[in-house]
Amino acid sequence: MKNKFATCFLVIIFTLCNLSKVLGEEFIFEVSDLEIVDNGNTYKGNNRGTIRTDSQLKLISDNFEYLKKINRLEANGNVQLFDLNNDISINAQQIFYLKNEEKIFTLGKTLIKISNKYDIEGFDLIFFKNKMILSSKKNAIITDSESNTYKLEQFQYSIDKEILKGENIVAITNDKKNKSDEFSFKTGFFDLKKNKFLGKNIIAKFHKNLFGNNENDPRISAVSGYGNKFNTYFEKGVFTSCKKTDKCPPWKITSNKIHHDKIKKQITYKNAWLEVYDFPVAYFPKFFHPDPTVERQSGFLKPEFGSSDNLGGSVYMPYFIAISDDKDLTIKPRLFGDNKFLLQSEYRLKTKNSLTISDFSFVNGHDSSTQDKGDTRSHLFTNTLVDLSLDNFRKSMLQVQYQKVSNDNYLKVFDLQSPLLLDDNSVLETKIELDLEHENYDLTTSFEMYETLEGSNSDRYQYVLPSYDFSKNYIFENIKGSFNFNSYGDNTLNDTNVATSSISNDLNYSALNKFFDNGIKTNFEVALKNINTVGKNNPTYKNSPQSELMSAYTYNASLPLIKKNPKTFNTLEPKLSLRLSPHEMKNNSNESRRIDVSNIFSSNRLSLGNSFEAGESITLGLNFKKEKVNTSNKINEIEEYIDFKLASVFRLDEEKNIPTNSTLNKKNSNIFGQFNFKPVKNISLGYNFSLTEDLNTFEYSSLITQMEFGNFVTQFDYLEERGVVGSTNIIKNTTKYNFDDQNSILFNTRRNRKLDLTEYYDLIYEYKNDCLVAGIKYRKNYYNDADIKPVEELFFSITIVPLGTFSPDKMALK
Repeated sequence: MKNKFATCFLVIIFTLCNLSKVLGEEFIFEVSDLEIVDNGNTYKGNNRGTIRTDSQLKLISDNFEYLKKINRLEANGNVQLFDLNNDISINAQQIFYLKNEEKIFTLGKTLIKISNKYDIEGFDLIFFKNKMILSSKKNAIITDSESNTYKLEQFQYSIDKEILKGENIVAITNDKKNKSDEFSFKTGFFDLKKNKFLGKNIIAKFHKNLFGNNENDPRISAVSGYGNKFNTYFEKGVFTSCKKTDKCPPWKITSNKIHHDKIKKQITYKNAWLEVYDFPVAYFPKFFHPDPTVERQSGFLKPEFGSSDNLGGSVYMPYFIAISDDKDLTIKPRLFGDNKFLLQSEYRLKTKNSLTISDFSFVNGHDSSTQDKGDTRSHLFTNTLVDLSLDNFRKSMLQVQYQKVSNDNYLKVFDLQSPLLLDDNSVLETKIELDLEHENYDLTTSFEMYETLEGSNSDRYQYVLPSYDFSKNYIFENIKGSFNFNSYGDNTLNDTNVATSSISNDLNYSALNKFFDNGIKTNFEVALKNINTVGKNNPTYKNSPQSELMSAYTYNASLPLIKKNPKTFNTLEPKLSLRLSPHEMKNNSNESRRIDVSNIFSSNRLSLGNSFEAGESITLGLNFKKEKVNTSNKINEIEEYIDFKLASVFRLDEEKNIPTNSTLNKKNSNIFGQFNFKPVKNISLGYNFSLTEDLNTFEYSSLITQMEFGNFVTQFDYLEERGVVGSTNIIKNTTKYNFDDQNSILFNTRRNRKLDLTEYYDLIYEYKNDCLVAGIKYRKNYYNDADIKPVEELFFSITIVPLGTFSPDKMALK
């Protein structure tokens, strides 16, 4: 028995020694299950093992088969191949290694990693080890260490030279700072080591919101192109930002040469044509715009061309200058047809704790009248906001603002656009203001000057030097409600010699709502005011110092009633407010205050800082609302239907010092009401009114009606003021019809019935898509004010996003 065991052991040792000798120069098998068949020409391994070669290849697989005669190794099942010399790993389900040719090829999905620089995912890849070349005729994805991605239908890659060539390539850049772009090539060559490329039939797709619109598809198509990390050159290229469709884009720029400079962040065109729906409209020998990565860069901004009867034809060519990281300047020249030249500039300086914006303009040679020819016009606005970052304050801001214009109508005539121009360009404001916000209080103080751009020079200025506003809230645990203390004051000079100094201290208490068992809701408010004043030539305040203490008391009650059924939700709320102030008020009869149902129950409905609403009064009101309940997919949707409010004020005696146009000065005020009606989703009516107590005269009527039927929308606005409320009678209409998503027509008009004059007509046809807006406009207005003359004109305009707006000279209609 011992002899038989020894014999078997010697046979195994002899066999293993024999195997090592035969394959020692090529393969070393580290497997637990090895089968040798076909007279020693075929070796089969199972139960996963490792195979090494003399060329520093290491292969791990579930099983393998080695054919000695042709020197071919086939590995199957979770195969891992490592080229230890070149730091390459290959993972696949099946790998064939032809030792004589030093050729490795895979079947099925394959993952290859090269020196932690490139990851390749593909199918049926071939690796020529001696030549260090990878290739495939099937789809593959190559990703570099910076996450740039190359998708190819077939490719060949030189590992030593890092040169990639392929067909039908999509290259996606991974620029986390500036957003990714996508490049497509029919054929392409890439030197990945030197970051160079050469390709044919190229499409470069930039990120969609390049021009602030996610519907855009900005792209360049070119016959060929080449470049490197810093520059890309396109031959015979086309650029457009329009959304990609099967049709031709609304606009495009064709150019013999397009250069993308990534250092300057510019795209430059040579011998370029602007085409609108394939029709050439403008030629540019050289043209450029910022590239997709730029945030702020020197260069021309969107130009405009236009004309008006007041100023004639004009060309507007703004230019942006990035001075440094924290400073920039926009120069906005406008050249008019009669050789007038307007130069406007906007300067911005931003630091860690401040922002300064300055806006200046100058025009020479403008004739405002026959007596005023060749006059100069200018304006200067500047605003600085500084974060003082004071300790113990959540907010500490200092604002310094200056505004000056040389001519009253200058801003209106030239329609100047600036972030510092007020909505009301007839009043200028210069001030220094400090705004402090503490966790316990708020404080604002300022020095201000207002200039009204009308009237005599001496009476147009108002000075507030200085003013302050301090407020603080208090809450006490044993008192149900809240206290607010507010102290404010100013020293004012207006109308040349009318001076006023005042300091007011207000203490207000608001109780919490209280609900009774019968459903009544109540609350009350107490207000105390201390006013200290002195005046000079002031009809309201005496020349000697005065100090007054006054109070006001308000008690509110209401009874909310609710009725709900499956189809409607109804609320009815009678309201009552009792007010008392036993003190005489200042003469505010000439102040303008409009009362309606939105503010009539407010405790400070007259918004008077110098006194409370004097006397005793009771305010009665009624709110009714009816809403529809629609049930869709077990979800209740509430729709507006009827909303009706009424209110009026009654007092024991007339109060002559209350603003007259509010009608609260009378024993019985006007009846104020509001009626909103929406019978269906596409029709709505809103009516606000003020009706005299004898029910004979509507002193205020505001009616807004809107109807929408499919693509047709129209709105009528009617406003009438009469009696003590005012003197206005205006009707306005806006009508729009959308032929489809891109074509529409709009009509606007407003008529002043008091003057029996139509103020303007506007009729606009517009075509609009994601990158182009074109329109034909007819405009007629009758406004006349010194430099501003009535006009009637018809003109065509086109806006190409982002290139600019073009409007040929308008045809003045006589």
